[in-house]
Amino acid sequence: MTDQLPPPEQPVQAVQPLQPEQPEQPVQAQQPLPPVETPRAPVRRRMALGALGVAFVLSAVGVGTGVGLALRSPAPAKPVATAQTAKPTFGAHSDGDHYGSLSDLLLPMPAGYAYGPDDMGLGDNSVLTRDQYEAMFAKQFSFLSAAERTQLKSRLDLDHVLGYGLRVYTDNSSQVVEMSLLQENQHSAKGWAEVGKYLADSTDVFRAGPSIPGHPEAHCYLLPAPPGDRLDSMHCDAAVGDLLVAVDAYGAAPLDQQGAAALLEAQLNRLAIPGAQI
Repeated sequence: MTDQLPPPEQPVQAVQPLQPEQPEQPVQAQQPLPPVETPRAPVRRRMALGALGVAFVLSAVGVGTGVGLALRSPAPAKPVATAQTAKPTFGAHSDGDHYGSLSDLLLPMPAGYAYGPDDMGLGDNSVLTRDQYEAMFAKQFSFLSAAERTQLKSRLDLDHVLGYGLRVYTDNSSQVVEMSLLQENQHSAKGWAEVGKYLADSTDVFRAGPSIPGHPEAHCYLLPAPPGDRLDSMHCDAAVGDLLVAVDAYGAAPLDQQGAAALLEAQLNRLAIPGAQI
């Protein structure tokens, strides 16, 4: 399209030698370049999502809109203004609902960490649809009775689940931290977090875990372990708007509780309302 616009105008304007602006128009034909650079940043983090994820990135960034503005605007300053005001590809609205891919909302891999082992055959960096999550939910809570599963499904309100994202982190000590985001409505996210807290507080088999600085809505507890067990594990969760954030950490005893808590703190900061892009 950039080659078709300038040629029809050149012969007409060339008849007017007194206008100094005409020789500069070939330079303006390069204006579509800034929108092409827009999707570069999220592409690296979205490769695991495949074609659908890339299509979502382009839609969220507004690449098509940016190109249209560049073609319609002859002023050199317009493409610069468009690039500066481009909408972030992910974040949180002031009402608490998040937008963008769960892959981008998940905490990027920090320095000193690498992708960990697959979780339940889901891989170490996955995004699930609602139907895929429901199947995983039934398998994950198969140890509960049918009545208990029905109660949990009712509290979770699976009809409002929009998606599920999982990322697995591991460090040099071989400790594994699984971070997950379940996107649903805000009432369900808060209710599910309350269920987890109730289960932990109503029995004396769970050990108290670390607190998360600046996030009183998060709570962590260590799972039961026989005396002298070489392995240890910890679960944390928190509701942030329409997202239920959960951490499952496990590794050799004693578990690095503060290391796992630091990852959760960074994740909650990333999802902060009203702006999630940190």
